[in-house]
Amino acid sequence: MPRTFLRQDTQIRQSDLFDGTLAPGSTLESGAASLEGDLNSLRSQVYNLMKKQVGGNWYDDLSAPSNYPTDTPSPSKRGVDNVNTDLREIERKRVLVSAFNYTAAITVTALQNWQVLTLGQLPAQTTAAIGAVTTLGTVAAFNASFGAHSMAAVAGSGTLAPKNLCEVVDAVTHDPILSSGRTIYALFQTESNTDGSTMSGTTPNRAQLSFVRINTAGTALEACPVADIAGKVVDYVSVQRKGLSDLNEQDFLRGASTDTPASSSTSRQGAYDAQGTTPVELLTNADLDLNSAGIFWRIRDLANADLFTITEGSTGGTTDLTIGTDVDTLNVNAILNNFNKPIKADISGQEIDIGVTTGTIESTGVNDLRLYAANDLFLDDLHQTGSTWTGTSGVRLSAATGEWDTYKTNYGEVSLLNAINQAKNPAAQRGTKVYALVTLLTNADTDVGGVGGGTNLDAQLPNMSGGSFLTSYDVFLNGNLLRPGANSGANHDYYPGTSLANGQLKFEFKVKVNDVLCVIPYA
Repeated sequence: MPRTFLRQDTQIRQSDLFDGTLAPGSTLESGAASLEGDLNSLRSQVYNLMKKQVGGNWYDDLSAPSNYPTDTPSPSKRGVDNVNTDLREIERKRVLVSAFNYTAAITVTALQNWQVLTLGQLPAQTTAAIGAVTTLGTVAAFNASFGAHSMAAVAGSGTLAPKNLCEVVDAVTHDPILSSGRTIYALFQTESNTDGSTMSGTTPNRAQLSFVRINTAGTALEACPVADIAGKVVDYVSVQRKGLSDLNEQDFLRGASTDTPASSSTSRQGAYDAQGTTPVELLTNADLDLNSAGIFWRIRDLANADLFTITEGSTGGTTDLTIGTDVDTLNVNAILNNFNKPIKADISGQEIDIGVTTGTIESTGVNDLRLYAANDLFLDDLHQTGSTWTGTSGVRLSAATGEWDTYKTNYGEVSLLNAINQAKNPAAQRGTKVYALVTLLTNADTDVGGVGGGTNLDAQLPNMSGGSFLTSYDVFLNGNLLRPGANSGANHDYYPGTSLANGQLKFEFKVKVNDVLCVIPYA
């Protein structure tokens, strides 16, 4: 019989079909008619191992092991990823441990059943975990009447076991101190109601002990009689909250208790506190769904003022994203900020629209639209490129403060178009020419003119209080142009009278009856 030489690379090859979704059960074994079938059975069961807890035959559904103790609840099906999650939750589990404070003896003040602690009498862990929280630190209750006895407590596993209950011992013998045969304890309380604040021994971050005992019925705590604790020198054992992963080996010598919340339900607040500052690393996409009209997602500040709100309104076209008025600065540092829709700015004041009318920046209020630049303001358009214009920018509005002064001198505080028109037609900037006949001989340095011409002219000269008196008005006497002076000391032909607004002038010589004055204003 001839020999047959089988080649491994052609006789044993990869599977044609990869299937990791076969149902658990004996068919994983009996249904495998080939090596490919065996491998698919193993693939499916490996997939199940990643999701559930193993037990029974290799091909069985991965339920609880058959030898699982019958006196405990059967666990849910767990695989490798479930176990990983569970281990992380165990590491983050909060526990309460006893923190001995036997280094600074405390003398309780006479006539008191409470004692404010100094800095040296505070626990080593000075972070205060105040109230029903999961903050890591010394467990405390807020005392609204700080500096007096209070029964303020952090609810624990029972009425007699609040989480801020401290053991109290004699500072010398370290034995318990009794009150009518009952052990004296203390409630650890803080002046501040800010969770996570640091106790300092000074206002507003002080701490105190309010001494208590169990009542005779054994059903509740009650204030310790002043006579049984006042004047005693004591030490105390505070309660500290740690994460399970933070426990040291000595914490187990005395024992640690699991820190169960006051409510057995898990809250988002508890989840946030447990998370701390550890970032959430997403390996898959995540959605936050607002599944009903009017539902919102909001971020608030320390004073509970709204900073950022998203409100669902898709069915009515009213979905809203609001940045609140308590946001001091909105920083947008994107490389490019694209707005696909028009923009309205300052809608409660002088509204400015950008693109509401296509390609237009406009003001829709009663005030003017002003363009202002902290440095220079340029006018430019696409036609500058490729022209003979050599500057890197367009036409500058002004190059120096003096140009504004010159503009005002030449044209007054008028519009740009007004100034252009004046420059085109110099006569347009000239005011109405006024003639007045002298009706009364008037001596030098005496007012000529006034309202209606005054007592010595038959017509009122124009208002000469605007512009520059020396350059903005031409004054003729009997056809001769006169030279103005700022005052009589200039010793020129004429100077300002008592009221330029009423057209009054004074001359350095007599004006006579039937003299003709002509004034041409340019202001």
